[in-house]
Amino acid sequence: MNGGNLMFSAILADDEINILNLLEGLIDWNALNIKIAAKCMTGTETYQRILTETPDIVIIDIKMPGLSGLEVVRKIQEQNIFPNFILISGHKEFEYARSAIQYGVENYLVKPINKEELTENLQQIIQRMEKERSSKNYEKMLENQIETNLAISRTHFLKMLFLSPDLQEQKSLEELNQIYGLELFSGFFRVISIKPDTKKLFTLPQYQILLKQIYEYACQKFHASSQKAYGIIDNNEIIFLMNYTSEEELAVFLISVFELLKNKFYSYCYVTLGISSRREQLFQVSFQEAHAAVISRIFLGKHRIIDYSSLSQFKSKLNLSTYLEQIGTYIDTLNLSGVEKLFLHLQEDFSNDTISPSSVIDLCAKFLELLKDQIRNQYQKAGIDYDFPKKQYQAQIQNASSKEDLISTLKHMIIGEISAFQKLQYTKDSRYISQAKEYIHDHLDQNITLNEVAEMLYINPSYFSTLFKKETGETFSNYITQTRIGRSKELLRDLKYSISEISAMVGYQDSKYFSKVFQKTVGIKPSKFRKLYTN
Repeated sequence: MNGGNLMFSAILADDEINILNLLEGLIDWNALNIKIAAKCMTGTETYQRILTETPDIVIIDIKMPGLSGLEVVRKIQEQNIFPNFILISGHKEFEYARSAIQYGVENYLVKPINKEELTENLQQIIQRMEKERSSKNYEKMLENQIETNLAISRTHFLKMLFLSPDLQEQKSLEELNQIYGLELFSGFFRVISIKPDTKKLFTLPQYQILLKQIYEYACQKFHASSQKAYGIIDNNEIIFLMNYTSEEELAVFLISVFELLKNKFYSYCYVTLGISSRREQLFQVSFQEAHAAVISRIFLGKHRIIDYSSLSQFKSKLNLSTYLEQIGTYIDTLNLSGVEKLFLHLQEDFSNDTISPSSVIDLCAKFLELLKDQIRNQYQKAGIDYDFPKKQYQAQIQNASSKEDLISTLKHMIIGEISAFQKLQYTKDSRYISQAKEYIHDHLDQNITLNEVAEMLYINPSYFSTLFKKETGETFSNYITQTRIGRSKELLRDLKYSISEISAMVGYQDSKYFSKVFQKTVGIKPSKFRKLYTN
């Protein structure tokens, strides 16, 4: 956030360019000692710019594409960044916007925005900030905030470098050192991935505590050496960027790091270090190589250092196209037995000692992506919203510690998703039939058509026809006939209604046609049925 001078910084965010221009031109920002650091038109862009600009003030519309205004507030505060937010909303969304009070948001603007209200809100925020600045602990707070912001920006840079290198803007080492407080130098670069496999069952919070402890011990070891290392914890994996000059020194150093972690955490877990290939340019480092090396512990064994270059000994590759085609068909048709058979074949392939770990990683990633797309499609066709737990499944795959464990994880992941959908679909299908029957019973005196009921249920008529037959064991038209005749039999026992009236009450306007259908269904005419059951 803002430093020791009197200028404050602000980000303006709205998905309408005319509102952005209005905000920028409505008041004299310089007169309030505010500098506009950025203007954004999506919630995602706003979130990224807050991470890099760390402004004092953010004015954002509650309705934004990508991330909503409230989501931006929540996600930014999760990063321990606390700018002063002003939320913009229409009259209809104002009560929803006010729910941001739980995040400490005190300032709101209701459209149409006017100069007086905007100025008043900004002055309130400035007064609060100036009061904070005058406190005795301001200098210390400022130092801590600057360091926190620097650490957050550095973490963001490393995540982009490791996980989305194509999206990372390439700068010189000098620029990166200045922006992110790094001490990178010309030399060599590698990525190190550290993966603990627990010896007993850990809950997710317990595992995350273990990761943090291992990370902190590794950091202490790295910082005490001549090697430069910067790390993050992401998706239950510890990742470090190494910057060094001597291969021999690095090899000795990494062995010492491994021995330290192995001895320190031996009671709790096995530790594996995966090392990427050497690169002379920072932006050529490969997290995927370090990740592949660490994943290959399921073939080579855990509790060791694995260099990516050693994986070249594995020549065999899985037939990805065949497996993907088969699993795609089985998910699409919800074929559980097909999935079981496929994984028996996969288990045979995995028994090959020369199978490439990279091929296995590729298969896992593509299985997961295919599962996500096809299961989402199933839910979408059924008219059900579904949030696929991709990160949770990625963590499960990464935590697999043997070939058998990996196969079991993948199989249960796919079977679990199919079974959950089938159960939900069965519940929803049963609800459709229940609602259809209720509708038929309530409208027996009317002309009821399959299309009419399907429309009432918001489902495809063809699908409804098939579903009805499957759930009830009879066709839709036959069910209506049986229901009409069943109701007419009840009414025929009551002498206050004529047969003509009963015919109309159960949906037959032609009493002769009703008598014909009744005789065909019951075996006798309505008049005879009445005579039999009223005497």
